[in-house]
Amino acid sequence: MKSFLTTKTLGIIGAISWFVTIILRETTLNNIEILNFILGIAPNVAAAWFFAFAVEAIYSEILKRKFTNKEAIATSVTIWVLGLGSEIIHDLFLNSPFDINDMIATSFALIILLIIFCSNNKKLSSEVENNKEYYS
Repeated sequence: MKSFLTTKTLGIIGAISWFVTIILRETTLNNIEILNFILGIAPNVAAAWFFAFAVEAIYSEILKRKFTNKEAIATSVTIWVLGLGSEIIHDLFLNSPFDINDMIATSFALIILLIIFCSNNKKLSSEVENNKEYYS
């Protein structure tokens, strides 16, 4: 049986939190220091989860292939590299300093995603093996 927390769930959480963050950044809540910090890193977490979900959906639905641990790790590394590239571009060309907190948030989000994804795949593989033994 699948666990409730899947890439799809994290993707939906990511999309909703990204939307909420955009709305809340324009309010007076952004003046509170801790909320300013949270609203600063929330898009990084949200984007990591949403883009991982989008890649898995494309891979599974359009390409009709199983999204394995190998693909999840490759997707996570790609998202991390794109996040790093975004921070560098913002630093060099857009007068926005390189923010290490954004990279840390992205890293933690991807680690959480991989832990959940890999543990779900491990549980599913063991269930398939148990079913094979049961029906043999």
